[in-house]
Amino acid sequence: MKLLSKFKLGKVQIAALVVAALVIFVLIGRGGGSTGGDTGPGDLDNGAVRACDTFAGGQASARSNSARLALADKVTTLAAKSDNDAVRTRAMELGRHADEGNAAWRTAGNALTQACADAGWTAP
Repeated sequence: MKLLSKFKLGKVQIAALVVAALVIFVLIGRGGGSTGGDTGPGDLDNGAVRACDTFAGGQASARSNSARLALADKVTTLAAKSDNDAVRTRAMELGRHADEGNAAWRTAGNALTQACADAGWTAP
């Protein structure tokens, strides 16, 4: 019991666990991931638009790991409501890379923005 009393989670670790849980819920809810062949950019439905808009509106101010994790959590939650596989996948990748440094965040953000653009989204 003493070992558990010394184990404490910070805000970043809690946010990372929340993002990981959302990813698991999305994968379970969608049947475990990919359904086979390449389906293209997908439709730009309401969930995808909201995820793309939210990321575009928040990425400039998401400078710290905790801010990135919070933004990724919002984007992943919104993308989970979309039928667009590419946007959902890129949003989950964004969450996985939120606390891995600037280069990983930028790469994941660019991939999400590209998936949004491929589906027909334009920045507000």
